[in-house]
Amino acid sequence: MRTALPIAVIVVLLFGAMVNAQQLTEQETKNGFESLFNGKDFTGWRFNSGKEDNWEVKDGLLVLKGGSDHLASEKDYGDFVLRFEWRAEKKGYDSGFFIRSGKSVGVNQVHMAEGGAGSLSGVSGAKAVPELQKPPGEWNVWEITCVGDRVKFVVNGKKAWEGTGLKPARGYFGIQAEGHHIDFRNFRIKEIKSPYCRRVSGENSVVSGRPGQP
Repeated sequence: MRTALPIAVIVVLLFGAMVNAQQLTEQETKNGFESLFNGKDFTGWRFNSGKEDNWEVKDGLLVLKGGSDHLASEKDYGDFVLRFEWRAEKKGYDSGFFIRSGKSVGVNQVHMAEGGAGSLSGVSGAKAVPELQKPPGEWNVWEITCVGDRVKFVVNGKKAWEGTGLKPARGYFGIQAEGHHIDFRNFRIKEIKSPYCRRVSGENSVVSGRPGQP
């Protein structure tokens, strides 16, 4: 009995630390942010192959162990502010984060490769910003804001770029698996409700326009 209590306390403390790592700040809650990752399991996420061989949730982190099976959000999103943190294990890392992508998450990738992190094809003004990324073993904080076809990218508290031309108007989030170990945590999102965009049937289909337009 003397050893049971300390062990129980340790378990509770560890579990609390994992959950707290995903909790929103008071200000984020006031601003309408929600958590996209609970630190315990894959609720809200799905695997392209239906398996999870190269992914795990460990110590409150979403862990990409390697492999090639991407992870994607269950839900699609339109306009939003997204914040999350990631940490590469070692040099030579390669991955990416998909925004407004198709259900199989293969387009609109914000690159997360060493030397090219931050680039986004098809968006005018987007560029790689390797100088703003922290070295392997340290956490990077990314913030991506999408409103209409505009994208703003902030890295570790510094504005990296703003660009235009993002299509389509809705899509899924995804994390690219490129055979490298990368840790993720603290996914938070604030959805921005636009009066000029509404969902219609069909994957990634939208009707957009100002009042009076079809």
